[in-house]
Amino acid sequence: MKKTLPQYLVLSGVVLFAGCGGGSGSSESQPPVIDLGPLSGVISIESGSRIDQDTMDQLRFAGASPASGAQTLPASFVLAGFVSSRNGSYPLLNGQLFSYAADPVDTYTVPMGPGETVILRNFGGRDGDAELELRVTAGGILYGADETAADKPSVSVTLDSGAPERNYSVEVSVASGGGPVRYVLVKAADGQLDSVSLDWMDHPFLPGQAIVTLDATDSGTMSSLATGMANAERHLGGADWLMRMPAQASSRAVSATQRQAETLSWVTQLRQMPGVKDAVPNYTMSSMQNSPVDEPLYGLQWHYDLINGPGAWQLAPDGGEGASVAVLDSGLFSPNGTTAWHPDLDANVDGGRDFVDNDFYPEDPGSSVGASVFHGTHVAGTVAAVVNGEGIGGVAFGSRIVPVRVLGEGGTGSSTDLIDAIRWVTGDSPRQNLPRAEIVNLSLGGLPRIQALEDAIAFGVGRGMIFVGAAGNSATSTQSFPAASPNVLAVSAVDAGGRLASYSNFGSWIDLAAPGGDASRDGNNDGRADLIWSTSAVGQAGQFVASYTGLQGTSMATPHVSGVMALLKAQKDTLNYSEVRARLESGELTDYPGSRNDQLGYGVLDAAKALQANLEGSVTILSPSPSQVSLSNEGATSATVTLNQIGDGSISNVVLTENLAWLSSNQPTLENGRYVFNVSLVESEIEPDTAYRGDIRVTYDDGGTQRSLRIPVIAQLISDEQARNAGTHFVLLVDTTPDDDGFYWAEAQVAVEASNGSYGFRFESWDGEEPRRLNEVSPGDYFLVAGTDIDGDGIICQPGEACAEYPISGLREVITIEEGQSLSDLRMTTSFTRPTISAETPDILPRPGFQGYRLITPERDSARTNSDNRPRMTQ
Repeated sequence: MKKTLPQYLVLSGVVLFAGCGGGSGSSESQPPVIDLGPLSGVISIESGSRIDQDTMDQLRFAGASPASGAQTLPASFVLAGFVSSRNGSYPLLNGQLFSYAADPVDTYTVPMGPGETVILRNFGGRDGDAELELRVTAGGILYGADETAADKPSVSVTLDSGAPERNYSVEVSVASGGGPVRYVLVKAADGQLDSVSLDWMDHPFLPGQAIVTLDATDSGTMSSLATGMANAERHLGGADWLMRMPAQASSRAVSATQRQAETLSWVTQLRQMPGVKDAVPNYTMSSMQNSPVDEPLYGLQWHYDLINGPGAWQLAPDGGEGASVAVLDSGLFSPNGTTAWHPDLDANVDGGRDFVDNDFYPEDPGSSVGASVFHGTHVAGTVAAVVNGEGIGGVAFGSRIVPVRVLGEGGTGSSTDLIDAIRWVTGDSPRQNLPRAEIVNLSLGGLPRIQALEDAIAFGVGRGMIFVGAAGNSATSTQSFPAASPNVLAVSAVDAGGRLASYSNFGSWIDLAAPGGDASRDGNNDGRADLIWSTSAVGQAGQFVASYTGLQGTSMATPHVSGVMALLKAQKDTLNYSEVRARLESGELTDYPGSRNDQLGYGVLDAAKALQANLEGSVTILSPSPSQVSLSNEGATSATVTLNQIGDGSISNVVLTENLAWLSSNQPTLENGRYVFNVSLVESEIEPDTAYRGDIRVTYDDGGTQRSLRIPVIAQLISDEQARNAGTHFVLLVDTTPDDDGFYWAEAQVAVEASNGSYGFRFESWDGEEPRRLNEVSPGDYFLVAGTDIDGDGIICQPGEACAEYPISGLREVITIEEGQSLSDLRMTTSFTRPTISAETPDILPRPGFQGYRLITPERDSARTNSDNRPRMTQ
């Protein structure tokens, strides 16, 4: 879609036009005209970004030598770097050779403490791939080391509990004989892991298939499609159809990449047809769990305490009896040779359907293509495992489970199966006029926005159903559907300390958080990894047997919310999504901090508090809101904590205790029936860029019984903004029309350095004289992009390199430069992370095979008058 820039860009106060003066008719002197050139702006840098001090753009273009000393890094960072064990060269696109320099080892000084982790990701290079080694030492002692491999591009080192808190030497080296390699090194105070999206991601889709939404008012659309554009495969309900690419539309492509490109081209043509409202690929989805870790079950169910589960069960002693939850997932484990389910689930299972094998027995057979996680069994156990004196109990242990299998082996499935399954559960068919469940648990995702999916969910919401979805495990703010649907409660994941899990997605679309676990953390200091334990199965003597397993993921967080929704629905069967949404936004379902945030939405789930409005319990307790306090100079430096009373008993002798030098607090006072106190950060007691953690304890009497509660506090003084540096950035104006080889041609280029945490850039108008300088540009249509060339191969925006696209990375749009017009204050953000498809731009399709943009290097003809030497961009 072409847009001239003024149509969608609000400039800072004025639009400047270059040209002759005069014509004002005023005798007053006019301010001088400042020529900003045809285009200028600022590139912001993502928080924590750092660059290796001797990347190839420094070694080659700036004439520097490999660094001889260690580079000092802050407590939290995402750093991109380059290493090569030898000198060498490789060809550029025009046949010339590019020479690179040896830089075999990069050494960094990093402040670390017990339990903290550094992660190394190997992105390889143009001149063959080489393996990297990560080493962490201090005082001559090796604290950890690991090497990448072809099947293990990411490695990490975690300091054990006995390691001292000090500066460590972190070394990245390349194997002997290895050519130039790009890498990213990550360390964060909150335990961020390598689930950060560093690659250009494509939403996977099934080749040759599309979901097409027809215009109901155009009766001739289907017959037009049938003339050769598409074959109707299956009616999905309403105006939605699963279409298949006809044989005559295919060029008989043999490679997967060719089939992808062919399918996307076909989808684009479908969108342009009269009577077609929308067309999207048939995207595939996957379960939202991380790797399973086998640990003893006993004593590890911290997650129920975190959501106030024991209090909720006293307020709902029947465990949600009468409510039912549909679990759309991988099915349930069934012991070999039986028709029963896992013994902790069997009594609560009510029917079900398998949309993978197309039958009515939703069994999870395990996986032949990966680990047999029994994901759906684990999720169902958290929702409604029975209380039978063994194993575990679910949040809503008295509710019913309707298992619906939509994920096959490897935890993947198609969006069409999901849509069919939702329509089946909601009763959207002539033969079923009532929903088959009140709550729908969606511990799956990774889809873009699909209108047919939105319609199916909206139909269920209209029937009083409540949908709960997993936010996803990519540590990104990019929306993941179905959780990001406005009719679904999007759940992020926290660890045992109530902190956002290192892998959890976040963003403005998150509604609330719940325990999802984090194997890299011990948030409650019980000496064990924070995992969610639930029903599963393990291999034994050649067959699977019922068991219990610890997993982490937003998939594990979601059933906690679904279980609480079942408890609420059982108490009030007319409860609907609108009421739940209103209660959430008013702070009645969570440890509401007073305003929502992009990590935890409206706060961490509080089951007892959620039931308070409907129930009159015999137990009187105080429930803190928020349940965890987070203070920083980039956020809030003070917070108000409210202790909400649950129950109608008598509370007295409320006393606060804290012994934290970096925290100031006052004793709770009774205000409007609630105890309230304030806490403030003492910045003079905080070391910059270091996370501080501690507890506030509150004791009180409940009718003669003394009780206590613990409120975790996290504090940090961030000084990162001015120091952010993502490396030398090459800013390009790119011709929007590719040539026959699929390359885009660069029309102008400037190189900029970071200053005070950002980059400023400015292009010049071409004066028509040769030779034409690199930063001169003519009127026309362009893409505006920028990025680093860490390995010096003349390509920017490769994985492991910083990248910015205007207006948003991954969602580039055409800007138009007009004669005599200056466009100023353009804003972009550069990052080492990569975006995925956004809900705000449903027309955007994936970019399979994206390689990056070609630079105008010194070896190329900078005058660009000879088309044979004209720089080109790869797509």
